[in-house]
Amino acid sequence: MSEHHSHEHHDHSSHEHIPQDKKILALSFAIITGFMIVEFIGGYWFNSLALMADAGHMANDSLSLFLALLALFLSTQKQRYIALLNSGSLIVVALMILVEAIQRWQNPIEMMALPMLGVASLGLLVNLFVAKIMLNSDHDNLNIKAAYLHVLTDLFGSIIAILSGLSTYFLGWLWVDPLASMILSILVLKSGIGAFRLALKNT
Repeated sequence: MSEHHSHEHHDHSSHEHIPQDKKILALSFAIITGFMIVEFIGGYWFNSLALMADAGHMANDSLSLFLALLALFLSTQKQRYIALLNSGSLIVVALMILVEAIQRWQNPIEMMALPMLGVASLGLLVNLFVAKIMLNSDHDNLNIKAAYLHVLTDLFGSIIAILSGLSTYFLGWLWVDPLASMILSILVLKSGIGAFRLALKNT
């Protein structure tokens, strides 16, 4: 009787989370998507692979948040399949960044470090804000948890992009940008594999 009551209470609590989760995910999606466009243009314009890599991951964040939002309207089984897609896309992005970083390592390109630093710093603030509002969402939900992991990994990506910009601006070290991108790709890959295993286990 006690177990049944506990299950009902947990189920009721999960349903109570849904309207709040929808608002949090929709707001996070709008913010991340908007800044992803800014960051991609900035990375392309200022020749920063670390910034473009971060923008690529932000694009994946947007997809992750959209899928997590979509999953709230679907059955539990369909939510699990979306969680697999969500985490799988993270792995693909990580491998793409890694390949590009290796190519850039072999052929370094000079970048405009100062404006790139401004964009990366703004990206850090955006990720901190989104991570903060997502703390209030339901982390028992696999898709929301995956989306939150995306945002946290991207937060580290912004820090790496800032370090890359600082070392290029003050020391002229062009090799730091591709190295930073490689580190970011490994972080993203680790996050993606972890989320994929969790989704696979629950499918």
